[in-house]
Order: sequence, then C-alpha cells, then structure tokens
Amino acid sequence: MYVKSLHLKNFRNYDEQSLTFDEKTNVFQGNNAQGKTNLLEALYLFSMGKSFRTHTDTELIRFGEDYLKAELLFCDKNREHTLEIIVLKERKKQIKINGVTISRLSELMGHLNVVLFYPEELGLVKEGPGVRRRFMDVAISQLRPGYYHTLGRYHRVLDQRNKLIKKIKLSGSDALVDTLSVWNEQLVSYGIELMGYRQEFMKRLGILAEKAHFEASGEKLTLDYKPWFETKEAFLEKLASGLPRELEQGYTLYGPHREDFGIYINGAEAKVFGSQGQQRSAVVSLKLAQADLLFEEYGEYPVLLLDDIMSELDQNRRAYLAGKIPGKQVFITCTELDSALPEGKLFTVSKGRAVLQ
Repeated sequence: MYVKSLHLKNFRNYDEQSLTFDEKTNVFQGNNAQGKTNLLEALYLFSMGKSFRTHTDTELIRFGEDYLKAELLFCDKNREHTLEIIVLKERKKQIKINGVTISRLSELMGHLNVVLFYPEELGLVKEGPGVRRRFMDVAISQLRPGYYHTLGRYHRVLDQRNKLIKKIKLSGSDALVDTLSVWNEQLVSYGIELMGYRQEFMKRLGILAEKAHFEASGEKLTLDYKPWFETKEAFLEKLASGLPRELEQGYTLYGPHREDFGIYINGAEAKVFGSQGQQRSAVVSLKLAQADLLFEEYGEYPVLLLDDIMSELDQNRRAYLAGKIPGKQVFITCTELDSALPEGKLFTVSKGRAVLQ
C-alpha cells in the first residue's frame, strides 16, 4: 500500500499544493511552524476521516477561506483508489471513495491504513488512561470498521445516560430513575461488543509488541488488558449497584469508556518504573506491532507517518526504527536530515509550500 499523490486546496497554511510521492521514503524538511506536520495531518485525514490534532474540522480550513478540498490517489495490492474530502463551514464534511459519497466514517476505515508516530504519543506509556484508550480505538477501527460504528453508538448512549443521571441528581425523581433501564440495556449491549473487540486486539498486539521490543532492547514487554465485564449480566449488575455513587458524581462510572491497559517491562510497570528511554522504546514497539497487525490482516503494510519522531529518540532507537522502514512507504518530517534514513524523495517546506529537491 502506498500513496501516489496528494492535492490540497485551502488546507491549513496551504493555499494550493500538488505533490507526487516516492513509493518508499518521503522526507519533509524545514523549520518549525512551516507546514510539515500539516502534510502528515492531511494524509491521516484520509485514513481516519478526522485530524489527530483537532476535533473541529473547520479548523483545518485555511484562514480567511470558506472551504477546503483534499484529494488523494493511493494504491493497494488490487488497484488504484481515489479519495476526496471537502470541508465547508457550517456544513457536514463530504467524503468520496472512488467518486462515491459515503454516509458514515466507518465506511472509510480500512481503505488507506496509516500508522502515526508523533511526539505527543510518546506519552502513551506515562500519561493517563485516555491516551491508551484512544490508541486502542484508532488501531481497532482500522482493523474492524464495525468497531468504530459501535463506538459511536456507545458514546451517544453514554451521553444520553449522563444527561439523565444529572437530571435525576438535580430532581431526585424516582420516575426518571425507572427510565435508566432503557439506557442501561443499550450501554451494556454496545459496551460488551467493544470490550470483545478490545480483548481480541490486545491479545494479538501483545504478541507482536513483545517480539518487536525484544528485538530492539532485549527486554520483555508485556501488555495487560482485562475487560471490566465479561458478561452482560455482570455489567448490568454493576450499573444497578453503582447507581448511588453515579448519582453522587453526576456521570457514568462503569464501562469501556473508563478502561485502561497496563504496559510492563521485565515484569515492572513501565509507567512507574521505566526510564524515559524504556518508555519511548515501548511506544515504538507498540506502533510497530500495530503496523505488523495491519499487515497480518490485509496482507500489506500500512503507510508510516513519522512526525519529528527521530529527534525524540536516542541514536540506538533511531537506528532500530530506521531499520524497520525498508519495505514500507514512510513520510517523515524533520528539521535536520538523519543519516540513518534511507534514500527517497526530499521536500523542503517553508511558509506552506513544499518543494521537491
């Protein structure tokens, strides 16, 4: 799988830009705040239908303009494909796959697969559970588009249940308490499905991550995920017994939206006992395992997006990551070239303009 070309109109600080790419290595070099990461953001947008930097699509529109249009041509093992995204202010974004408009983001998942490495994700080990849940959600959505659809339904039900809990807390109405059962049934149904997806994914990811980490460091990496509930009955019982505490807090306290997974190096919790180098190695191992898992699933490697990640790693870890790049298409942003990188196309980026060298 590789991206052949990208065309942007009014995207971030790009007025209009057309680029064709090398099937292997593509480097965007330039000073900070010139638009390097914006190019990776555009590529990511075609994979997940949303940015990894903002939840608001209109923020992607160039300042002073009313719309953006992005077009991409990529190849998988079967054929060429076209993707098109249009974002207009105060209107729902439009996505086309091979000229056909889709109605749900889940229909986009699994077409162009990318794995993103960027500095903020180096906190995957040391930050809070939300970062690790987001990692699971993104990675599983690429493997199982149905997961993304179910996740959206779960969060819509969760939002309605939270609103009802707040109303009950303020009013003390027993009649409103009785209506919770409808939302409980839906929350449990979608929640159990999500946890089943996560359990399968984490088991497969753990095997590949352990292998990658041992190759890189000689240390043993272990992932520990246990779903909150194994059965619908256990989930429903917890919602019933935990309601007084939920009413006190004012929101739903139990379910996959509160889950986490543990990361251990040589049996010790990496978040607590791992050095910064060990934590970063663990993140690289997780990301490489994610790429390997996509290869297992689709029979071709995803596109790798490396946003200034080389500068965040020490020499040994840079060398290891660079050694895993051959055979895959990779897009790399940097302020200075790294001698460890394989040859390919080099673009210099300045003031929202990328020029092939």
